[in-house]
Amino acid sequence: MAKRIKGMSMCNPVRLERDYLLHTARYAIENGYTHFEMIGPTHDPVRGNCDGMIYYRKYAQFNSDKDAEYVDMCLELVNEVCDMMKAAGIKTYYWHHELEIPYRFDEVYPEIHNADGDVEVSHPLVKDFLVNKIEDFFHAYPSMDGIVLTLHETRIPLLKLKNQKLDKIERVKYVTEILYDTCKRLGKELIVRPFASMLSDYDDLMAAYGQISGELVVCDKWTQFDWSLTMPHNEFFDKIRNNPLMVETDIFGEYFGKGFLPIMLKDHIVNKYAYCEGYEPKGYVSRIDRNGFIPFGTPNEVNLEIMSACQDGRDVDEAIDAFFKREYGDCAAEVRRLMEGTEDIQIKMFYINKVEFSMLSLFPSLSYIITAQKIEMFRDKPELEPTAWYIPKNYVRPPLSELTRVKREAVLESEAKLETLARLEGRLSHEKYHGLYTRFMNMLIAARLWEQLTFVCIGLARFFETKEDKYVKDAFAAMDELLVIDREGFDALGEEYYCYALGRTTEVKKTRSNVPFFVEQVSHAFKLESDEIRRLEAKGLTDYVVCGGFNERHSLKKEINFSSTHTREEGVCRLAGSARGKAWSVIKAHGWFSYELNVKPNAENLITITAGGWDSDSIDFSATVGEDKRIYRDVSPVKRAFELVYNENEGKDKITLRIDRITENMPLIYTIEVK
Repeated sequence: MAKRIKGMSMCNPVRLERDYLLHTARYAIENGYTHFEMIGPTHDPVRGNCDGMIYYRKYAQFNSDKDAEYVDMCLELVNEVCDMMKAAGIKTYYWHHELEIPYRFDEVYPEIHNADGDVEVSHPLVKDFLVNKIEDFFHAYPSMDGIVLTLHETRIPLLKLKNQKLDKIERVKYVTEILYDTCKRLGKELIVRPFASMLSDYDDLMAAYGQISGELVVCDKWTQFDWSLTMPHNEFFDKIRNNPLMVETDIFGEYFGKGFLPIMLKDHIVNKYAYCEGYEPKGYVSRIDRNGFIPFGTPNEVNLEIMSACQDGRDVDEAIDAFFKREYGDCAAEVRRLMEGTEDIQIKMFYINKVEFSMLSLFPSLSYIITAQKIEMFRDKPELEPTAWYIPKNYVRPPLSELTRVKREAVLESEAKLETLARLEGRLSHEKYHGLYTRFMNMLIAARLWEQLTFVCIGLARFFETKEDKYVKDAFAAMDELLVIDREGFDALGEEYYCYALGRTTEVKKTRSNVPFFVEQVSHAFKLESDEIRRLEAKGLTDYVVCGGFNERHSLKKEINFSSTHTREEGVCRLAGSARGKAWSVIKAHGWFSYELNVKPNAENLITITAGGWDSDSIDFSATVGEDKRIYRDVSPVKRAFELVYNENEGKDKITLRIDRITENMPLIYTIEVK
């Protein structure tokens, strides 16, 4: 029987760095790992994926766009690590996303475009480029054993394309098979990661993979959807019937502190591992870091020991005790007691009764609070999007008093932990004590921040429900308190302050942390939306929507990750697309959202859509009611009104209006009026 995989993945998703990569490789060798994945800067358009660490041979005209210094560093470092691992009997893999082509590829080869201006996936030049890319990669890294393939978050996301000769299943099979056949011919392995948020996408992916080969290894998360502590076990495993399963885990804390908060994931790891064992996987690969923050030398390194004990069949409690004894000597038992319960504290802090309430551990932005329906969650009678993957089935939100009680518990329990830790000062080395102090102080500051964030959301939600000024006063008082807590966090911890350190990894670079940025965004958006509502209500309309606002509602549905909110001087708006996608996606049209609108039955209804363009973009979008699809275009990006006459002749008092992005120009939709 083949030895089960015991794997780790590292540098997620950051540039490979010599000292850390070599340290982690040695750790893997010393601790019995058999499988080692390097992730690298997957979302970096220059250095990400296999493309970013090789020089093309046949397509050398695109090498001028590469970071030669980074490629040369990888050629030396990665080959050194691969040779080291090979000598130790450990297989090495590199993360890769497709479909990826150089930015200038479709300019040099315009014939790959279809009639809609998008890259036609099935064009022979696309296949030739992919084959040569994989050949170039293994020519550059001959000791690398394989690649780990993801078909999401790419310049050309296969599942998002609207106009192709091949349907979803066919094009997933087409691209994956090219890579699989090329790897197999070269004596290398291809592992695929479905990682779909929608069940329909998962079915399509598995249908395609199953047609390629029964030997194709499928690697999937042990939580369904994303890395939440409260997400259910991955029921999608039931769909993997004819291919070997490998399980991917997160034992670092992508959604729970990213290492800046103390967390011992004993219950999470043990329970998920027990569930996965029922599927008899080939083994496990665990993410051990995130955004350049690492577990080694911190109390959270205990999670590597817990996962390792599960895989090795050792007693988990003995492994935990051994770790704390090794790291904290005579204080081991007391440090273990400090770490116990940290998982539960973070669930209370970061969740709304099993719904995640942070943005990848970050203090959230305004867009996240609205797009992910967190404001809606705090209404007296919330209308939650039934297809949202992050909301559990049959979800019932407890009373608001229960939510605030839980947030207060997180604060009090964090305070108690910090007080207990103070008794160890002088008994531990300065380095060990400081490492614990920064994490437990960060946990207390974070607990206080999330308590006030809850009050902000409750105040705003209740104001737009009742129009009572006392609620908005409560929300703004809570925002004032957020700024006070944020200042205290920085004064206490400096650059080790949780929100400061994580804020540096986001696109928010103009502020010390993203807390002041959030307050600024909310204050600005609230004024814009309030002014807009007053204007629209004075018009005596049948219905209206302030798109992307706190009070949007209207049974909103949207394309996951491709329909965000945005605040501009012209007003708040919803994007048919996403600001992030605008930066890295080269396909012409993806992103949509829809509303359920009130209309006058058996009458003519004038629907007015106010839209603008992104920066210098033209305004291009489609509006669809039932089978009636209208195309709207304007060469200017300036905000303006577009009209649609809808004749209701079936006695209906509600319709669904869908907005789609149809070109490379991303439309900004500000308001919709029904008269």
